[in-house]
Amino acid sequence: MKASKQAGFVLVVGMMLLTVASGAVISGMSVNKYQERQAGNYVRTNNYEAGADEAFRRFENYEEDSGSDDKTGWAKNIRALVGKRLGGSEKGTIIFPREDDENWLPSGEREKRARERNGEEEQDEDGGDEDIKYAFTRAGIKEVVKLEGDRVKVVFWGEKRLSGYDEKDASEDNNGRDVLQAVYSINNDEQPDGAYQNVLLGCEGVSLSGSAKIDSYDSRKGSYDAQLENGEKNSGGTQGVVSTNDNEDENGNVTLSGSSPIYGQVRAAGSVIASGSASIHGDVKANKEIVIDSWSSRIEGNATAPVVRTTANRDVSEQVGGTINNTSPHVGGAAASCDSFTKSEEATISDLIDALASYASSGSLSLGGGNQTYELTPDGLSNNNTVSDPKKDVTLDGIFPEPTNVLVLDSFSLDGSANFVVDGGDMTLYVKGDVDIGGGATFSVAEGSSLKIVTKGRFNLGSNLKVASDRPTDDGGNPILSLYSTYDDEDASGWNAGVNITGASAFKGTIFAPKSTVNVAGSGALYGAVKGRRVEVNGGAGIHYDEALMESTIDTDSGESGGGPWKLEGLSYSE
Repeated sequence: MKASKQAGFVLVVGMMLLTVASGAVISGMSVNKYQERQAGNYVRTNNYEAGADEAFRRFENYEEDSGSDDKTGWAKNIRALVGKRLGGSEKGTIIFPREDDENWLPSGEREKRARERNGEEEQDEDGGDEDIKYAFTRAGIKEVVKLEGDRVKVVFWGEKRLSGYDEKDASEDNNGRDVLQAVYSINNDEQPDGAYQNVLLGCEGVSLSGSAKIDSYDSRKGSYDAQLENGEKNSGGTQGVVSTNDNEDENGNVTLSGSSPIYGQVRAAGSVIASGSASIHGDVKANKEIVIDSWSSRIEGNATAPVVRTTANRDVSEQVGGTINNTSPHVGGAAASCDSFTKSEEATISDLIDALASYASSGSLSLGGGNQTYELTPDGLSNNNTVSDPKKDVTLDGIFPEPTNVLVLDSFSLDGSANFVVDGGDMTLYVKGDVDIGGGATFSVAEGSSLKIVTKGRFNLGSNLKVASDRPTDDGGNPILSLYSTYDDEDASGWNAGVNITGASAFKGTIFAPKSTVNVAGSGALYGAVKGRRVEVNGGAGIHYDEALMESTIDTDSGESGGGPWKLEGLSYSE
């Protein structure tokens, strides 16, 4: 009897232990299942955060990391779109993305950057590291929202989907999740950085000879060389920058000879060579070398180049007023494409010609003699019935921000004692052939008006081309008169150049001639700014940068267009 009771007790205890063990196994299985689910959620969260972080990094570092295939860059394109749409938008408006906007970082670029960070080489489609795949998480911008004033909120997000995702898979699990929000202010008080920050850009080279001069003045204070209230003259300023582009096929040199001076900074992708009694009153940077080629040549500022030397029998430090730095300054191109006439490179001379191509020409126009005055307005040309009326309020999207009135001609010449006046608003004169102004004729732009001359031929100015206010700029610092030329002079120079300002002529405005040499010679002068394939200043001629252009809103995406520098004010992660 006693043995039977003990056997029953053992059986009960065994059953209890079996029950406890079974419960532990089941509990362990549940915990493992929960941990697996939690791990999956954690990975997905990491994917979202990785995507948002990557998008933010690319958006912040758009200048250095602009993209491998699209040279303008994903982030830079978005900034430009936001800048254009911000003006006039109400608070709370989603100004990006809209239809056809690309808000995801390009997959090829994500993969390239991920491999660079992980030190991986390109792999077969069947291969690949799983860690690399997680770096390919989709990254992008969910939306950009208008806030108070000049502020916007940028919402960055990532997606669960990794490299090789199926675009047709639209399950909720694959939707993006906004993780990171950044607040930016646009149009802050920093100095504008628009299209006219350089007094002179010779894409392939710049040369001065004779007593030619480059300096700056401020047209807001009066005319060039005028006596100011403080007793100084409105000339000899050093605010301009003379530069050349980084082009491996060209030397990119800046050369000075005779007694020619440059007042301002010089930045050469090639070398800077000063001979005779030439002088530079500012800092000089060159990627190759700086050569002071005579006893009398001098640099008043700092000199930075791998080699700074003199051919004269003296210590080079005696000919440099500042510090000599024997290192490469890595001078880059002032514009990646010389064909672009805006710093953002969103508009090129070719784009401008294409935009005007559909408008019919009124034929050739030749005016001269008899002290006759011809006035061009949006309503037509006075004293001449051979020219059709201009096309009014033409909008050139992506080229000019405001509507203009367009007159198209096959060629244009003005000579004798004729007077040509542009009045009545903004006018664009598109000439498919040559433009010749000389022989004592006058060409002027009336107060409150502006003129753009667009030509596919040579431009020769032997008489004054001026504006009524005697200023190259309006109150906003934007040019009143601009010349755009697509003429290819095949690297000609001197009188054969594609753009000539000669004799005693004066051009007050800006010049863009990426395929031509701009030759300023004799006692001719340019008051404003210039960008050409090459720029030559000879004899007693001069280029005088108007410091008012530094305030220009063109190509800053500022003002009503809502652009300007982006300043990060706040950053937060969503819960």
